[in-house]
Amino acid sequence: MSNGKEGTPEYWLDLFVDTLKELDQTVQGAFLQRFLMSLASVDICAKESVIHWQGILARRSQLTEILGRPVTLRTASVDYFGELCMLRNPVLLEYAELKKLRHDATTDPLTGLNNRRMFEEYLGQEIDRCTRYGSSFALLLLDLHEFKGANDTYGHATGDEILRSVARASIGAIRGSDIPCRTGGDEFAILLPEAGRSGAQVLAERIARKFEEYARPLAPSTPIGVDYGIAIFPEDGHDAASLFASADKSLYVSKQKAYDQSGRRTPSPLVAASHIEEVTRPVKAEASLSEGRPPLIPSALAATARTGEEVRGSDAGPNGRRCERIRLEGTPALGIVRLGVKSKTVRVLDVSPGGICLLADQDDLPENFPVRLQLPLLPENELTLHRVYSLPRPDGKRRVGCSFSPIPEPSPASTLRL
Repeated sequence: MSNGKEGTPEYWLDLFVDTLKELDQTVQGAFLQRFLMSLASVDICAKESVIHWQGILARRSQLTEILGRPVTLRTASVDYFGELCMLRNPVLLEYAELKKLRHDATTDPLTGLNNRRMFEEYLGQEIDRCTRYGSSFALLLLDLHEFKGANDTYGHATGDEILRSVARASIGAIRGSDIPCRTGGDEFAILLPEAGRSGAQVLAERIARKFEEYARPLAPSTPIGVDYGIAIFPEDGHDAASLFASADKSLYVSKQKAYDQSGRRTPSPLVAASHIEEVTRPVKAEASLSEGRPPLIPSALAATARTGEEVRGSDAGPNGRRCERIRLEGTPALGIVRLGVKSKTVRVLDVSPGGICLLADQDDLPENFPVRLQLPLLPENELTLHRVYSLPRPDGKRRVGCSFSPIPEPSPASTLRL
């Protein structure tokens, strides 16, 4: 009796697998050896072919479950052998389909943000990184209010545009190192490496204002907006579950405070808009390397020493200003310091147009020293650094701030605040 599967890829695969089971293991291995060579251009012996075949079938089932649609044997085999670094020429083996497959498995299709699966993976990685280096990060949860009313009143197409507006507002406000995710429905999360509570709150307010600008024309009769909750690692939680629960609790509290007696959302009295823009202007690594800005490691820099901290001086204005800096902690950014005939390796924590911050051992670095910098996306640079400050850390190491140019003698009109 026909079961409706005749002629489909699933039917032929089932028939192929059943036929293989009936063959002698030696014959089965020889057949699979030739089959896998034609399927993925991998050259393995007959005995190993049987083992790898089972791995391919398991990978195909796994990918099908993740994506919710059938995955071809060729795609499953490329993914399987690619993970084992056994492919000789993956570009010719449905590479475009494999690339799309991986993108679909990690990306929310509506907003283009990372999906829930990737959020949980990135959250775990950030917890491990901060635990290892003794640093911290902020978890920001975003949740829409009145979304259901807007969706019911204006339709699902408008609802989808409202959700895309959250992604648009978030991407336009965050730094290059931040990780935006859609965790489900009208719920979003952003991981903010090296951010504190006040910085996360300021960013959330900016996203909320931008979102309301985008969403108001889409649903003019609905007071739709964004509520947010914040948790800081490790202050509010030492693992993913406790950290998320703390952020969720903060979100609930903000929802209760977000409405006045008329039932409309109350703007946050946090800070003036101009101050928000000054303090939290996003720093993106890719932008710093273009748009006509000074290079990160130029041969000659401004005479005034700047290390990424706030600088006050004759060129800083009455209220001081901040130099944009790129955080590199947790990346493979290194410096090789030459100390006479010896050398030592230090980690690079962050870089600005005028200075650099290093993570060194307890043994302090000299006042002036040569170093070869190995930074992501940049060629190696060898230059002389000038120590500005050296501060001990709880982990026994030292945070050493350096300038690219010599430090001028302090004067009443120009002081450096560390």
